Amino acid sequence: MKTLKEENLVRYDNQGFEQLEFTFLGKKCIVILPKEANRNGRAILKTEYFGAFPSLQMEFVRQGYTLLFIENRNRWGTASEIDDQAKFLRFAFEEFDIEPGVITIGMSCGGMISIFLATKYPELVLGLYLDAPVMNFLSCPGGLGNAPETTEAMWQEFERAHGITKRELLLYREHPIDKLDLLISSKKPIYLAYGTADLCVPFEENAIELVRRCEGKDIPFVVETKEGVGHHPHGPLDSAKVIAFFENN
Repeated sequence: MKTLKEENLVRYDNQGFEQLEFTFLGKKCIVILPKEANRNGRAILKTEYFGAFPSLQMEFVRQGYTLLFIENRNRWGTASEIDDQAKFLRFAFEEFDIEPGVITIGMSCGGMISIFLATKYPELVLGLYLDAPVMNFLSCPGGLGNAPETTEAMWQEFERAHGITKRELLLYREHPIDKLDLLISSKKPIYLAYGTADLCVPFEENAIELVRRCEGKDIPFVVETKEGVGHHPHGPLDSAKVIAFFENN
């Protein structure tokens, strides 16, 4: 560490790894450090829901990656939140001697945030793990398709964050799916996982467009279909397979 002072840190043990907590940009940040002997100088960013379904992120740590997280004031990918993620990453690269660029772990709304970050700040993202990503706001949280587990409370949360109505959403052109051409042209490796029984962020209304756009393209792309699985639990069937994919691409 270069600038963080001990009095500004809280330290925890997380599965045998050192977890640091501190404030940056007025937001809670978490960094989990790999064992020094195993450290590879690379990092992953959990873009939302830090404590949820941690198996993949902790396997990355066991393999030598530093785990980064900065809290979001809202989970709907507003511009200021994406900008804060970028500022945090630049700070963390320097502070913790990390090679520039992260692999993002984005689950649900976190997948949406990953896409927004990778397309607005492509120099900061090396690859994306997307798990049941929100990609079409008309579907989730708009509930205008066939997503019975999308709730009115979720829509109200989105409306407060973005300041638009459902009528205005019909003409909105800043969905994650509107960023796909830009994402694909960058040729960043993408590992997509989804459940066939997802009733909150249905594949057929969201990530299917990513699959269509990637077909026939020269881009490292894997799709993991989890038969009979709903929106939860998130996470791949085999974490080692995900890590190998990114290390080989």
